[in-house]
Amino acid sequence: MLETADVIAASLGDDIGDFTAFDSTLTADYVTTVQGAVGRVKEIKPDNVVIDEMGEWTQKVDAAMKKSSDAYSNLAYFVRKAFNGNIAVQNQFGLNDYKKARDSQAKMVLFMETLGDQATAHHDELVAAGCGEDVITTVSEVATELRESNIGQEKFKKERGVLTQERVKRLNEVYQLLVPLSEAAQIIYRDDPARLSKYTLTSTSSAPGDADEPSDDI
Repeated sequence: MLETADVIAASLGDDIGDFTAFDSTLTADYVTTVQGAVGRVKEIKPDNVVIDEMGEWTQKVDAAMKKSSDAYSNLAYFVRKAFNGNIAVQNQFGLNDYKKARDSQAKMVLFMETLGDQATAHHDELVAAGCGEDVITTVSEVATELRESNIGQEKFKKERGVLTQERVKRLNEVYQLLVPLSEAAQIIYRDDPARLSKYTLTSTSSAPGDADEPSDDI
């Protein structure tokens, strides 16, 4: 609908005299009102742009999950070596919980933070088993990266809902302004198909509230 609104807003300035002559309430001020309403819609990022940005957050989370998996595997090698046969200590590092955590971002965040705490607590035993300092410190670093990425993604999801709602609201305001113009144009330009086409609202120009989310051409 936004494309249709742009065409109408651009054409209305030249044709407003015809509309005013037919309906005295459709004055030059109406042109300003329509243009302002269209401008307010454009202030909000269209949903396709928001989806692309969401894709960036997904990539960040996926990358952090991969780093977490690698960091766990590296440390787990030395945990098994340092505490060979000591299942109780191995389980403190979460070796019995990893499979349940790896498919959930939220669970993986807590898992990696706990793993980092345990790595710090058992630092000396791990180093004695040949574990490098970077293997130990990377766990906490990756845990922080994963937490921040996960929070950012969840925050963006909620913001997207607010943006979509506001965009639909503003599009509805535009639509309500276009309907009287379209109805009047059916009479004013009944014998001028070219001009009439500029003010005709097609099925793709229906009220945005009829859909859950506005489409790209709204």
